[in-house]
Amino acid sequence: MATLGIGGFLYVDFTSAKRNAGTADGQGLTVSAYLGGFTERLTGIGSSASSASGLPSGLAQMLPAAPEGWTVRPTVPEDTEPFLAKSKNAETDAAADYIAAVATEASGKGLTQAALTYENGERRVIFQAVRYPNTIFTSFTAMQQRMELQMQGAMFRPTPFMTVRGLDVTEDLLPKGMRARYFLANVGAQIQIRVLASQRMRDEDLVAFFQTLHVKAMNASVVDKVAGLGDVPVIVLASALDEATREAFEADRAARAEAEAAERDADLQAAEAEAAKAAEAQGDAPPKEDAAADASVLKGEGRLELQGKAAGAGCGERAGGKFCSVAPPPAEGE
Repeated sequence: MATLGIGGFLYVDFTSAKRNAGTADGQGLTVSAYLGGFTERLTGIGSSASSASGLPSGLAQMLPAAPEGWTVRPTVPEDTEPFLAKSKNAETDAAADYIAAVATEASGKGLTQAALTYENGERRVIFQAVRYPNTIFTSFTAMQQRMELQMQGAMFRPTPFMTVRGLDVTEDLLPKGMRARYFLANVGAQIQIRVLASQRMRDEDLVAFFQTLHVKAMNASVVDKVAGLGDVPVIVLASALDEATREAFEADRAARAEAEAAERDADLQAAEAEAAKAAEAQGDAPPKEDAAADASVLKGEGRLELQGKAAGAGCGERAGGKFCSVAPPPAEGE
């Protein structure tokens, strides 16, 4: 995977570094000079400071900077209208709700959100980040809510799109007729990232956004941190890989997903054992108040119409697969 990572990084980062080398034609930077700096950065990976000092703490500051030629502003609900299908059916209606959620303000105790809209002519990109409160990830009484966040995923047809500094980004292929591309990622399940882009935008066009996403700051701000996430200077664009390398890339992602699922199962079993032990010690006493408070964070009208027996757990079936959603929590006092 080292060769894969380095190759992917060179594909993206040399282009960016060349563009910013100080000359209009980019000739101020040679490949050999670039590789010299790249070696120094690789050497420094292991010695990166673990302190979050100096990193942005606000979600909006962690979202991408506007690439050259693009404007940026706060997102409003109307921003998703150009992404909707001109003709409607059951699938496009479901996709419309799915898309609308990216520009819908979520509210609730302990929850924070940022959404920015980037524009260049008729092209548009929306980045949304929602951070859920620490209590969901620190209290075993909130294990159900934590599991729901960990299981959030694509609603239609997920496909690997990119890995940016260790963060896996998935594209959800929307139903025919939708005029958008939809991407999703998460950091420790606590920060959920959703991205919309005009359908005609190429993979390479989107690199300019993802390469300034502050993955390291996001990782520093969540409870379940991943060692090195955001530090490794590697950006891999799946569509830029040859067939054999892409197979290895996708196998690596699948292996990580399987390991994460196994870890979730182990955590759930441990939480259930702890809950049973606590109930036995307290003589089946009712749950403490903090459990109700944790659950209230995730109440509210669901973003997706749930189906089947899994609906009670916030999960449903679509296109032969399972997806889970966490609804935006209600405003305080509702």
